[in-house]
Amino acid sequence: MTAPEHVDPAGKRPLAAGAGAEPVILPARLCDAGDFATYVAEHVGESGRGGSPIFALSRSVSRDDIRLRSLERWGREIREPLWGRAWLLWAGEPRRVAGHIELVGGRVPAELHRAVLAMGMLRPHTGKGYGARLIDTAVAWARSEAKLLWIDLGVFANNAPARKLYARMGFVELGLRRDAFQLEDGVSIDDIQMTLRL
Repeated sequence: MTAPEHVDPAGKRPLAAGAGAEPVILPARLCDAGDFATYVAEHVGESGRGGSPIFALSRSVSRDDIRLRSLERWGREIREPLWGRAWLLWAGEPRRVAGHIELVGGRVPAELHRAVLAMGMLRPHTGKGYGARLIDTAVAWARSEAKLLWIDLGVFANNAPARKLYARMGFVELGLRRDAFQLEDGVSIDDIQMTLRL
């Protein structure tokens, strides 16, 4: 992956443009995997709490597992099955990951014209337009760099804000998988499959 502009000399985090700098979206680099894993662990902890819909399959994750799996996906070429490319929303002082979007390529060579989208955002940053900006960023890259034809996603049926965002961004519902997931506490989750033709 190419390094994004505006990074500190050590290549660790995006530089802030000054106190109160606006959040910035940058391509994820291999050296960001640790910060990404920390963010994912925090984000998963928000699922189903404080008025948030359930959006994660578990309430806790292993940072090491997330970091290692991210490194594996992000290190693959886009013509290899299960490649991954992510963009991170960096916010706050000091800068830290507050949101993300990731595209993961098809499971087999015949499916490499498609990718699966996953995204998330820490609760304080929701409702501010960053989700739409993340989707726009990933879609533009998918069209110009990866030459994808489709982006697919699954969204929990109970996650009305995410469903509304995806529909507004042009994704269409394909179908509902009833009782797609059963969580640790016995909660059954329906999953809606959506797609975007590029």
